[in-house]
Amino acid sequence: MKKRNQWLAVMSMTAILTTGATSYTPMANAANTLEPANDHVVLRTAIQNMQGKVTWDGSKQRVDIQVGGIQAQLPIGTATATINGVKTPLDSKSYIANGTTYVSPKTLKLITNQLILNQNKTGFEQTAAFQMPGGKAEISASTPDGQRLLVTEADNGSISVLDIADLNNINVLKTVSFHDLSVKAEVTSVTVSKDGKYGLAVIRTGDTNTEANKGLLAIVDLTTYKTVKTYELGIGPDSIALSPDGLHAVIAIEDEELNKAADEIDYANAKRPGSIMIVSFAGGNVLEGEITNLPVALENVAGASYLHDPQPEYVAISPDSKTAAVTLQENNAIAVVDMETKKISSIFSLGTTSHQADLKDDGIVQFTESLTARYEPDGIAFSADGKYLLTANEGDLGKDEFDDAVKAGGRNIAVWDLQGKRMYDSQNLIDEATAKTGLYPDDRSPNKGSEVENLTVATIEGKTYAAVASERADAILFFDLADPVNPAYLGLIPTAGESPEGIHRVNGRSLFVSADESTGTLSFFEKNRASNL
Repeated sequence: MKKRNQWLAVMSMTAILTTGATSYTPMANAANTLEPANDHVVLRTAIQNMQGKVTWDGSKQRVDIQVGGIQAQLPIGTATATINGVKTPLDSKSYIANGTTYVSPKTLKLITNQLILNQNKTGFEQTAAFQMPGGKAEISASTPDGQRLLVTEADNGSISVLDIADLNNINVLKTVSFHDLSVKAEVTSVTVSKDGKYGLAVIRTGDTNTEANKGLLAIVDLTTYKTVKTYELGIGPDSIALSPDGLHAVIAIEDEELNKAADEIDYANAKRPGSIMIVSFAGGNVLEGEITNLPVALENVAGASYLHDPQPEYVAISPDSKTAAVTLQENNAIAVVDMETKKISSIFSLGTTSHQADLKDDGIVQFTESLTARYEPDGIAFSADGKYLLTANEGDLGKDEFDDAVKAGGRNIAVWDLQGKRMYDSQNLIDEATAKTGLYPDDRSPNKGSEVENLTVATIEGKTYAAVASERADAILFFDLADPVNPAYLGLIPTAGESPEGIHRVNGRSLFVSADESTGTLSFFEKNRASNL
């Protein structure tokens, strides 16, 4: 869950401007009397990056565009275009300079907006957004009645509780700071007790490669907003999940040993292995918990990375509360936990994925190079029937960590059975889908592409969906999980903010919410009542 600066493929024009003229075929009879404006876009490159086609009609002095089912005609030197048969006013005239056609960013946005609308077969739409006052948002959880949302505010050391009963009138009820527990408090995850009375917040307390400070689980009374109980955890807790029966919380203890000065981790020489902790609550009473620590042994896990340093990252628990699954992101593995015996029943490595990708930051989006990469999943979820695991394969190690030409991060989602057999791999579907809507971040091509951060699975009005957060494309992608081993892609919706970190289905409602980390924004995606999807 490491963050970097966000880049938007459509609105950041530097790469397009610097490469467009050389990649553009000069147009016959084109006038060359203008110089390109600084903020204008090379049209051909932008459309081709969206996997579209541009042709020049010299007799009519116009550009014809075909992209994603959209047909547009753009006469040169006029402030109008025809998009799918509709004459549309533009903010400025298109023009030609040195044989290259330029349009304004707003003109291009008209096209991408139509692309996004046309491809959306999800049955959802973004109906609300909320800017967190503290400028932070990473993980969210809802109360059982779906009326309140708890949001982690990371290194602000707090969570905020929001009233989301009316999406047109979202407001913060209370911000709960944990700096009284630790001056270095960093909140990494949150969930809500089954009875809705308490929030359970996971807190790091300033652990680094030289400071082995233990983490905390804070229990917050959602009536008084006071911390009424704390449990001491291992070093560097990351994710928490509560079993559906409310009897157990499972926490990934990552202990990543970050050297903050260098902003890096020396994995090869790490000395503090992470673990998995279970907090069992007698009768579901979160004020009466008993902790079980499960060391993670990787020595006999063939194919896992950095066997001496397990780093649990994200937790999911099966619908029947009997099984937990924990991603070991840097180790490229998954641990399966038997919740009845409170033991790790198996650990399996995930191997590699191979598919076509764009591997160059050159302003040109084309998926023609061969990628071999370790999956290295971050988010994980169970299928609705509890038989399979879905992973969001973000990647976290270096581009070529082991000098073997194998990259980090699958740039995809995958489905696994509980024995570790891969059942499905989306290959380059997500990168291509974001490209076709103008959202693919070409400057991330050498690294992790669209960077699939997280996902959740939910059954809404009788249909099961996977909602997948693409951190670098600033979008949520939706899949139909009627057949969990053959997800059917339904389309994507951009987030209101940048870098979606967490994606959550609001309890009891036809509503997903993403926590967009870079901007501290919440984006709400609601089922469209007019849709039969």
